[in-house]
Amino acid sequence: MSVLLYGAETWTLLVADMTTLEAFHMRCQRLILDVCWWVHVSNAEVLQRSGLSAIGDILRHRRLFLFSHVARLDPGVPAQSASDGEYEGRKPMASWRRSPGRPRNVCLKVQEDANALLLSMLWGSEMAMVHGAARQSTRTT
Repeated sequence: MSVLLYGAETWTLLVADMTTLEAFHMRCQRLILDVCWWVHVSNAEVLQRSGLSAIGDILRHRRLFLFSHVARLDPGVPAQSASDGEYEGRKPMASWRRSPGRPRNVCLKVQEDANALLLSMLWGSEMAMVHGAARQSTRTT
């Protein structure tokens, strides 16, 4: 699993990529559990037998963990300023326009979309920072 999902926190996945990844994950589980292809066993039952989560849930959890790690960083750290949309300490000019055509689905946008809803439902932004600070203080003691 660690080899399959190496660096997955920063991947920008299309729906087709996610479907392929999910199919590969299920095929590996069926192989390990020795479920023959002609026996009708649903994916939900295979997941229940293996005790693993769906690959989408695993990716969501990893992205949330990365987001909370970056949110706890000091403001001067490059990763923190990049998540705020800054480059070399400055935000883009107000007159900046993106190039015409379909907007690119970049890593920060995927992370923002996946985590914004989840964080707002669970804690809110202030509670995420409090939770991260409390977690960090327990590690140092």
